[in-house]
Amino acid sequence: MKELKAIDYKSIRVLTTQQIAEVYCTDVKVISNNFNRNRDHYEEKKHFVCLEGDELRSFKTNHQFDESSKISKLYLWTEKGAFLHAKSLNTDKAWEAYSNLIDGYYKQQDALAGLSQEMKAIVMLDKKQVQIENRMDKLEFDIPLYGSEADELSGHVRRKGVKVLGGKQSEAYKDSEIRSKVYRDIYDQIRREFGIFNESGHAMTYKALKRKYLADAHEFIDCYEVPTYLLELINNANAQARLDIA
Repeated sequence: MKELKAIDYKSIRVLTTQQIAEVYCTDVKVISNNFNRNRDHYEEKKHFVCLEGDELRSFKTNHQFDESSKISKLYLWTEKGAFLHAKSLNTDKAWEAYSNLIDGYYKQQDALAGLSQEMKAIVMLDKKQVQIENRMDKLEFDIPLYGSEADELSGHVRRKGVKVLGGKQSEAYKDSEIRSKVYRDIYDQIRREFGIFNESGHAMTYKALKRKYLADAHEFIDCYEVPTYLLELINNANAQARLDIA
């Protein structure tokens, strides 16, 4: 792993967004987008520190960051924050880089040298607790959707279906066969996109979607486009309704 410039904030080892992007072999925009999309999972002072105003100016002066010279806000990521970014990316390179960060960058063995045995024990216990929490977080992120999350996803599918059909008052929506085909196609595309199949290759319910893909699934639904054959059915049904009115 490329040698990183060590950055400490109030005795805590941190990384800038630029450093996170470089280490995880991606770019700043991807890191920022993942953060904004999963903002509820991040807790300030636990996963990151946001510097602004006088605090940022003081930090710039003390650390002489070229990358922060023209910005008004700087995010610094803790060990737990780096873990959440690895989860969002979920690539082999990101997980390998995170493992290296834990073994190297975030591991501050020198900081323990002057501590008493009691304090060393406390610090090591705290690090072990962090590791346990990280493993639990990763496990939880890999499990299927919670009930409320599944309801949220199905609600999004229903709203998208209503929109592409032309509204609840449209003839296409009132046609149960066309309506069913649209919803079935949306769910089928979600299954294919996120691999929601069992070991035998049979399709599983959308509720089996892993939680780590939830934000991406919502984005996928937003971008859903009706296949040509279904679009023709929808347009023909709605056009016939207009002819009948005329």
